[in-house]
Order: sequence, then C-alpha cells, then structure tokens
Amino acid sequence: MGAINLISTIKGSLLENFFPKGWNIEKIDKCCSYKPEKIFKRENWWNEDFNIVSCNSIEDFNTYMGHEIAMEIKRAKDAGRKVVFILPVGPMGMYKWVVYYLTQWNIDCSHVYGFNMDEWSDSEGNTLPKSNPGAFQYAMENALYDPLGKLTIPEKQRHFATRDMLPHYSEEIFELKD
Repeated sequence: MGAINLISTIKGSLLENFFPKGWNIEKIDKCCSYKPEKIFKRENWWNEDFNIVSCNSIEDFNTYMGHEIAMEIKRAKDAGRKVVFILPVGPMGMYKWVVYYLTQWNIDCSHVYGFNMDEWSDSEGNTLPKSNPGAFQYAMENALYDPLGKLTIPEKQRHFATRDMLPHYSEEIFELKD
C-alpha cells in the first residue's frame, strides 16, 4: 500500500471536487510535506522583505499576527495613506490582538480597506446571511469590526466574499493601490 496523504485519499471523498479547479493540489501537498529545515531555507523568489517568524503555539501566532496587522494599520495612518488587507477568517484569535493594539494606540481605521477571502456558499454562490452565526461575515463583524467600536473600519470599506462583492475584488483593490 502507498502513502496515505491528501492525494491518495481525496478521490471518492467529499473533498474530491471541493478545491477550485485551478489549484495544483499535488504542488500544495508537496509544500505541506516540507520538513522545518526546508521551510526556513530562504528561496530566491521570496520578496526581499519577507521573513519567516517561528511560532511555538497558536497563541504565539495570534499575538504576533495581531500585532503585525495592527502595526501595518498604524504605519499607514502615521504616513497618511490607505492600507488594504485581504483578511482570512481564522485563526480568529489574532483579531483579538488587532483590537487590543489599535484601541491601546487609539488608532482610527478610516484609512483601512478589508477584503475577506473566505465565505461559505452553495453551488450557486449563495452565502449565509450575515446574521447567521455560521457566516464568515458574522465572525468578522464580531471578532474585529464591532469590537473596534468608534475606531472601526467604515462599513463601505469592508468587503465580503459574496456573489455580489467577490467579482469586483480585483478592480477595487487595483483602484486602491498607490
């Protein structure tokens, strides 16, 4: 019997047609199999400013990532420029730290534009209503936008991966680029 991995077990499973058609699952599986010493080896195609930060726990990750997001928001505010984020829905603990730092620093987020990369949908692209606790929009509103209170990102600058908004992401992000 061969190796048991994503590639060998996906056929016939519920994940068989789950991933977007353009994804190279074999390449993704290969990347996920790298040992730590390979992951930390700098590649020539990496952005010169990219550095790996090792985290020993999800709590470390949440704190570091929350600080990085908050710091980018602060830097942009201090420089008087807009900042665009493509935000994942998870790990959600990082948003607690974004809120913590931004409220401690009293940073107003009127210059921030958020594009969420995730949302559940059916085969026709219909998403859960934002009031549904299973909706990613619900999660983001409760973890990031609402807890920021008066400092929050304006609603018109929050974008969610819905059938109406998602097709316009690329043009809207392009228009926001400096």
